[in-house]
Amino acid sequence: MKAKYLVIIGLLAATFAACSRDEESLFDKPAAIRAQEAIENAFDVLTSQEAGWEMAYFPNLEADAKGYNMVLKFKKNGNVSVTAKNAATTNNRIMTDTASTWAVKSDYGPILTFDTYNDVFHAFSDPKDNGAGFLGDYEFLILKATPELVILKGKKHSAYTVMRPMKNTDLPAYFAACEKMQTNLFGNNNIVTLTQGNEKMYLYKGADGQFQSAAYGSPLVAEAATYHPVCTTEDGIIVSTGFGEDVHDHIFIYDSIKGELTSEGGAVMNAGNLNVLFGAYFTDNALGWSVDPVGQASVDSLLAAVNVAMNNTSAKMKVMGYGYKQSLNMFEGGYFMLVNFTYKQGKKNQEKKLVWTIDLTQDENGITVANAVPYDKNTETFLDQIPAAQAVADLMVGSFSATSLEGNLFNAAAGMLLTGEKQLTIKGANNIKM
Repeated sequence: MKAKYLVIIGLLAATFAACSRDEESLFDKPAAIRAQEAIENAFDVLTSQEAGWEMAYFPNLEADAKGYNMVLKFKKNGNVSVTAKNAATTNNRIMTDTASTWAVKSDYGPILTFDTYNDVFHAFSDPKDNGAGFLGDYEFLILKATPELVILKGKKHSAYTVMRPMKNTDLPAYFAACEKMQTNLFGNNNIVTLTQGNEKMYLYKGADGQFQSAAYGSPLVAEAATYHPVCTTEDGIIVSTGFGEDVHDHIFIYDSIKGELTSEGGAVMNAGNLNVLFGAYFTDNALGWSVDPVGQASVDSLLAAVNVAMNNTSAKMKVMGYGYKQSLNMFEGGYFMLVNFTYKQGKKNQEKKLVWTIDLTQDENGITVANAVPYDKNTETFLDQIPAAQAVADLMVGSFSATSLEGNLFNAAAGMLLTGEKQLTIKGANNIKM
């Protein structure tokens, strides 16, 4: 019996030995040599760019996180210069610190460490007065290091950070280009449609440096949103938490001709269906669309009629200049139409706000504004005195189809055209007051 057990044990030992040899054969070099080669490769890559590296730095994965632009130059003598411009740590001034050091070391893989204090970089990991600061990392796992792309992961807070070779050696021009791209892409609280394969979702709040996401066609409810920190670059955006397993789904390059941001992984961000976007934009009480009817001559004739009627009242009111502002917005779940007349009464400038409730419907095929009814006594009284004002409001009533304006293929919130029986140009508006 003992001999039988010994045979079995011998067979098991031989099996494990064979497995061990198979595992070892996966690598042609010992682990220590591979680790050293990874360190040397990272060092060579980081020091290879004389113009430095553009870093999209993400301190952490917290819900209020965002990305920050930095420019880093790694020297072979161990010195590093870091330049940044942001509201959080540099008071929106360009700041550079050249008096700190860096290194690549081994710790379960190659680690990039900024091992002496840098006024620009370590501002994000400084605990500050609240004991936490921006919860930033200054040590990173090096996941990828090539002359074209470096991917880092924060050792403590696990946010991905991306570095690419600098193309623009004029640092003020670089930061200005990033800011311009931010405004062009996300001004007026733009809403973006992300398409990845057969899946679609809304992305919004990009102007805040962080996407919130929602299912396509669903209400934009902050409580149910997921968050994707964003860093806007001079040629597109980088997202810390990508939309796929491939790291390239973090990097989106902007095509101004197509009006799209596209990742190498095949994900596409664009304005999507503009009729749908029009409806999605009513996200809360502070958002709506300012309206400007196309066709100055016809609008002037309507305002002229209002001006005559107001001037014929006992109060002698006179419409000033263009004389009005119009908007469509949502308030407490209902849709409203606003017309603000500005006028002079005696020596004083005055404003009259008129409000109508409306029925607003929209789908992928179009938009309809109908059934404008005076909302309050103030509006009813003014229309009784000045019936011609109703014709100005009626400019916004009808069926329309939304199309892009030239130069706003991506950011429809910065301006688009509603075409139907009439034509209206509309622009996303904040802080519309009922």
